[in-house]
Amino acid sequence: VRGQPASAWPLKEGEETGIRCRTEVGRKFPGFQRLEEAAGGERLGQLLAFSAPAMRNLKLLHSLHCSGWKGLGKPQCLTLRTDTGTLLVGSDLGVTELDPHTEQVLRKVSLVEEAFLPEDGTGCIVGIEDLPDQESVCVATASGDVILYNLNSNQLECVGSVDSGLSGMSWSPDQELVVLTTGQGTIIMMTKDFDAVTEVGIHQDDFGEGKFITVGWGKKETQFHGAEGKQAARCKPVEIQPAFPWDDQKPRVTWRGDGQLFAVSTICPVAGSRKLRIWNRECVLQSTSESVSGLEQALCWKPSGNLIASTQRKLNKHNVVFFEQNGLQHGEFSLPFDKGQVKVNEMVWNSDSTVLAVWLEDLRSTNGGIKDVHQNTYGIKLSSRRS
Repeated sequence: VRGQPASAWPLKEGEETGIRCRTEVGRKFPGFQRLEEAAGGERLGQLLAFSAPAMRNLKLLHSLHCSGWKGLGKPQCLTLRTDTGTLLVGSDLGVTELDPHTEQVLRKVSLVEEAFLPEDGTGCIVGIEDLPDQESVCVATASGDVILYNLNSNQLECVGSVDSGLSGMSWSPDQELVVLTTGQGTIIMMTKDFDAVTEVGIHQDDFGEGKFITVGWGKKETQFHGAEGKQAARCKPVEIQPAFPWDDQKPRVTWRGDGQLFAVSTICPVAGSRKLRIWNRECVLQSTSESVSGLEQALCWKPSGNLIASTQRKLNKHNVVFFEQNGLQHGEFSLPFDKGQVKVNEMVWNSDSTVLAVWLEDLRSTNGGIKDVHQNTYGIKLSSRRS
């Protein structure tokens, strides 16, 4: 960050950790200066200001590196066991429990032997969740099976199956409900005992229960536009670009911290771009986002507040964008990278909503034309007066 010497940072630029973490010394987020000058580094109207001094407070507390994977298959997803601190890693062959401190494999659970996954390695686990109260881990496969593995008895049980397959699984923060997204573009909501609550289509034409009320001011062409002038009435709608080729096309589900609402990001079958929809705990649609060109797959709801974070690629910049629970966009800031330099895979907030971590793939072409892919995480400390 401009104005901050390298000695002010706990990590030097390019320093490797378990997942490579870097700081961009000498660079500055576009838009920082404008926001800081106007609002003193704090909230400006409907925008969130992200101050450089706040980012300086980020410190690397712990780093773990697994030098060689000795578990089953190729890792696809993972979940943390909060009671033991071990990792449960889902792969194309099964589930592996790993101690990240010692790199010791504690157990291997093959899902091939029970025919939940194919032997040729083409299987996929789309979701995995540790369930401490049930002393089990829940696994969802792309073929449509929902499997419960008891960590004490080592027993596998298929608690349900969806013929059209599954594209995702997400448990509520209190683990009382689970949301499954299916291959037919529907949402299935179930209780923790796997009793079905409801099934609804994701791609709905209705805005939702929070639909804005118009007051009957007539057509836009006949309205008074003030300083905007008549030109505003003739403005053509902005063309919405379809999702980028590297988008994995999979739905993303994220819950608000209190578990009363969840958001789903999916590819619109008509426009081909991503759109957000917000649902309540009864799986009733509340709102639908405006069409945002270049919206990407990463999605995470701020635990203490009403902001939903995602990313958007524009012509000459790459932004982290925020949406409110009514579907409206609510501020943004630019990532400090050149055009086409990085791909955003996922993002996640910390538990007190002060740091947003962005997981990137740094794609830099070598002389031979082969892409040198680096995995990076960037932590951004956020300061604002209210959610």
